[in-house]
Amino acid sequence: MMHTNSIVDIHMAFILLLIPVLLSACSTDPEPIAFGKDQCSYCKMTISDPRFGGELVTTKGKVYKFDAMECLIPYKKENEEHDFAHILGIAYDEPGKLIAVQQLNFIISEQYQSPMGAHLAGFGDKPSGTIESLTWKTLQNQLSSFNPGK
Repeated sequence: MMHTNSIVDIHMAFILLLIPVLLSACSTDPEPIAFGKDQCSYCKMTISDPRFGGELVTTKGKVYKFDAMECLIPYKKENEEHDFAHILGIAYDEPGKLIAVQQLNFIISEQYQSPMGAHLAGFGDKPSGTIESLTWKTLQNQLSSFNPGK
């Protein structure tokens, strides 16, 4: 027969082991995109080009990954009921690196073959010789009617 103290010790040990698991389940940290494995939450294509893409992370920790900003924008618009802790895009000049969209300079140009055909690329630094880059707010307005494959 177990003593009451032993049962209490077992319960306390279990609770102490469970706390980190529960805390990590509530994380709102972004996740790296697994290129060639992860699927776009909007168009369902495999995310394969590390120069393009984005990620939304809700305040509850749910992560949505995208193969292009032209998929992220309509998804965000269609899911306005969600609160997002992070809205991230990949910088063309820093492949695979997720950056807050407010820090990116967006360029629409035929020279960028983005996955969904909007010719859109985000940059951490504005490329030299570029006449105009778009802010996140302007980009959302400009692509409000863009509908990739839907």
